[in-house]
Amino acid sequence: MIDGIARLPEAGPQRLGPFRLFGVLGSGRTGTVYLGRGTARRGTRKRLAAVRAVRPELLRDRQLRALVRQETHRGADAVDSPFVAEALGCELDSEQPWLAGAYAHGLPLSALVTSYGPLPEMSIRALGGGLARALTALHAAGTGHGDLHAGNVVLTLDGPRVVDQGAAFGRPAAFADGTGHGESAVAGPLTRRAEDVFSLATVLVLAASARHPFAGSALPTVRESPDLTGVPDALRAPLLACLHKTPESRPHPEALARALDLSGAAVRPAREWLPDAYLHEIDGRAEEARKLVGRGAWRR
Repeated sequence: MIDGIARLPEAGPQRLGPFRLFGVLGSGRTGTVYLGRGTARRGTRKRLAAVRAVRPELLRDRQLRALVRQETHRGADAVDSPFVAEALGCELDSEQPWLAGAYAHGLPLSALVTSYGPLPEMSIRALGGGLARALTALHAAGTGHGDLHAGNVVLTLDGPRVVDQGAAFGRPAAFADGTGHGESAVAGPLTRRAEDVFSLATVLVLAASARHPFAGSALPTVRESPDLTGVPDALRAPLLACLHKTPESRPHPEALARALDLSGAAVRPAREWLPDAYLHEIDGRAEEARKLVGRGAWRR
């Protein structure tokens, strides 16, 4: 069993911005993420949200705050995809900065792979198709993800969702997400697209093999041969193309979606392509969140 949603600590916040908090979804280098519910913008109904309390020291740079705010607003206004968790807003100048996105009713891919092992080829194709479509929507809106890894991919009963797009705080020129594969933390559209495609491939290799393709390599972009041990043979060619040393040679996400997901499985319910063990855990997490928030509030 994967650890559940933790109770709110008595000494911690009970609200962040317009969101009432119900539990702790997780924590990482950028701060603690809470399950919340509230009205993100005037005229909108109350929403379930993943609300991140951002560590203030990560936002000392005014230019960075402006960039994150811009990316959040662009994501909220211009990105429309069932595979991207909607950005709900942010407040970065307060004593306790926060950033919120729509709550994805599921579990991170990283936790599921760690607990239940790699996915079969059919599941990888559907997952890859959904994630490539997510990147297509982000890039069409003039933004990108910038920090795509298995912890930022949530599997739900409706399919995969990418979360935390545009919220990679304080990364140096080489991304500080444990992979070190970034060509540039501040880059133009083509470079950002290539970065996201590279990251997508590392996510799919992990999902297919429970191994990172560049484990043990400090600078994987200079390594000619990523480790694809355990990846099904039919998936190796498209994934190697995404991991190409030259960013300009990596495929466009839209073409990648077609290459990976020939049957369009990504748009069908995950019950059709995820293993039972994964589905059982996702069901359990959804029920846990319902109990915390209250079933009446859950349905609204």
